[in-house]
Amino acid sequence: METKKTQGFTIVELLTVMAVIAVLIGLLIPALGMVKDKAKEIQQKAQFHSIDVGVELFKSDFGSYPESNDNNVDTQSSPQHPIDSNPYCGANKLAEAMVGMDYVGFHPSSDFRADGLAEVNLDTVPATTGVVEVYSADADTANWQTAMENIEARKGPYMELETANAFTMEEVYTNDPGIFNNGPTNAPYALVLCDVYAKKRGGLGGKKTGTPILYYRARTQYVEQDMNGMTVVDTSGRTITDADNDIYFYEDNDALLGLGMPDDAVPFTLTGGSLAEAQQNFQDMIVNEQVQTVLKPYRADSFILVSAGKDGDFGTADDLFNFDKEIIE
Repeated sequence: METKKTQGFTIVELLTVMAVIAVLIGLLIPALGMVKDKAKEIQQKAQFHSIDVGVELFKSDFGSYPESNDNNVDTQSSPQHPIDSNPYCGANKLAEAMVGMDYVGFHPSSDFRADGLAEVNLDTVPATTGVVEVYSADADTANWQTAMENIEARKGPYMELETANAFTMEEVYTNDPGIFNNGPTNAPYALVLCDVYAKKRGGLGGKKTGTPILYYRARTQYVEQDMNGMTVVDTSGRTITDADNDIYFYEDNDALLGLGMPDDAVPFTLTGGSLAEAQQNFQDMIVNEQVQTVLKPYRADSFILVSAGKDGDFGTADDLFNFDKEIIE
């Protein structure tokens, strides 16, 4: 009787197929990663667009873009403010302008202060009475604006909260930044808008947040981004000039950057080894290389938004802005 042979793959054929599959997987995984990264970049630019729209709406209501100067910095960047012992940065002021200090809108009497306090001027208010906590609308305040009046006075929010990605500083940062909250015991920590590159943080509640978005308002009384001012020498011996009369002022967010990366407080690449180096790094990031006659930043007449990108580190190649950089080779 004739024996029927069993058909099957030889070991060589199986190994060949497995090798081909491994090669295909090796080619596909990086490609899928690139697609995912591109999708995140598009999502981040969409968030920037939402912030751009919100800031323009704020300007329409109040006549100017939100401030970005840090109230803790005594420079000509913030002549209208008394120095605040607690920093309140551009990133914090952007969040307050977009969603309010309590997520229910911006109060017209807000003075963009770290403790959230500012006078509410009503005809019924005795001149000798103290200030009202305009960030909070959870209870009536005798002789001052009631909770309902407080809420009715609000403008915005200028962004959907789901798009804003607003969190308190203590929710983002592992190293509790108590310097950002000097208000009463019921005062919230200053808010920041975070980018879309979320990861679980070690801050309050173990929430998933992105890295704070930096916000700088243009100081249109100046014409260049040239650090032309006081001469300083950095840690490597380079002579660099100070930035007090630049269009965009690095120190508007210096206190926040000084906290380092949210999870482990490792310094950002942007901060450099000294303030002068940090200012130079910042200038290199935002100067438009297409303008050859002077050092002119992008969006010299409005504001700049900066996301740290996928790596969560400001000053690296994957940083994203609310403008498209044109690199001249």
